[in-house]
Amino acid sequence: MGLVEGSPLINDYGKTVLERFDAPLGYNRVSVSTHTFGNYLRTLMLKPEGSLVQFYNGKTKPNNNVYVSVVDMPISDKNIQNSTDSVMRLISEYLYKMESYEKIVFHADKEKLSFTEFAKEDYSRQKFDQYLEYVMEKVSTPSFCSDLKPVKLDDIKVGDIFVQNTQPNGHAVIVVDMVENAKGDKLFLLAQGFQPAQEIQILANPNRDDISPWYQLKEGELLTPEWRFMTSDLMRFKFLQDD
Repeated sequence: MGLVEGSPLINDYGKTVLERFDAPLGYNRVSVSTHTFGNYLRTLMLKPEGSLVQFYNGKTKPNNNVYVSVVDMPISDKNIQNSTDSVMRLISEYLYKMESYEKIVFHADKEKLSFTEFAKEDYSRQKFDQYLEYVMEKVSTPSFCSDLKPVKLDDIKVGDIFVQNTQPNGHAVIVVDMVENAKGDKLFLLAQGFQPAQEIQILANPNRDDISPWYQLKEGELLTPEWRFMTSDLMRFKFLQDD
């Protein structure tokens, strides 16, 4: 798969983020508590190694060293799950799994989009999927950002988001795992959705084949295969501040 094919850091047999991606030599996983969003992301199920990303219409996304794995999570056949939508999907799936239905809330301009109000006590998977489509169709990148809070780079955690609210389209990627060495240097893994709507994917690091798919935590530019972020773009869902 691109330049990272055969990487010693990727285990073909691994079924989750934790199992598939080894920490580089000298690094160990940062600690995350069992029932947190960070642990949910670290244990995301992945499609078999070598799988291609599927677009909403069933077509495949060529892999020119853009991604190294595909998250095993079906998407709607509507063109609605783009980049920020994919992040909303992940946090919603986590909260739904934890049965924290009252915390599944987003905003579209000044409108509150609450799952509990939408569900009317029907918390079935079918109703939840309907809610996700409703939210993805209504929430824009600016309103998505209204539910986030800036984070200092030194305080980065698994589950944090790099997001740019630019016109006509912004973009967001999410930290799904992180490792650290004895000196306190950190590396992290990123996942994204993109346009048109497509499955969530674990990104390659095309700038550092020696550590790909891991990214080095350092101030300045964060160059991903399809977007240029700044590390000052780091954000976190407000209600996860103490997660």
